Amino acid sequence: MRRIWATVVSVWAVLAIVAVLAWSRPATPSAQPAATPTVLVVKGKNGTQHLVVVNTAGAAPHATTQTSPPPR
Repeated sequence: MRRIWATVVSVWAVLAIVAVLAWSRPATPSAQPAATPTVLVVKGKNGTQHLVVVNTAGAAPHATTQTSPPPR
């Protein structure tokens, strides 16, 4: 009977360790949608208008769950 209880306890211990490791691991970030370029109309001298394309494809997303350390 001791062998059965030892087996049950060891199985529950392994499951508890796996659960703690699974919940302590950070979640994988979801894929970000592709950035679409933004077109701005800028007025120049004498009322002329220029189209400016702003492309943010290389920029990393800024949203984060971590805070900055306090200034010293």
